[in-house]
Amino acid sequence: MATLTVNIEDQGAELKVRALLDKLGLNYSINMDNTLYNWWEDELLVEELDRRSEDLKSGRDKGVSFAEVKQRLLSK
Repeated sequence: MATLTVNIEDQGAELKVRALLDKLGLNYSINMDNTLYNWWEDELLVEELDRRSEDLKSGRDKGVSFAEVKQRLLSK
């Protein structure tokens, strides 16, 4: 299972998103506690993103090309 967080402040947009999820037949839950996660204030996350970015820039991590991602998705 994957988790997707979407902050929607417009009630009309929320209804459209729910309708789309229903149309796609996806299971979902809605958390109404209205707490926001400011990822840019999470030092551990920012450090991890910086490390991964440097690994890609330096060549330590070769990454994955778009063609590879597309091929993997189409082969499923």
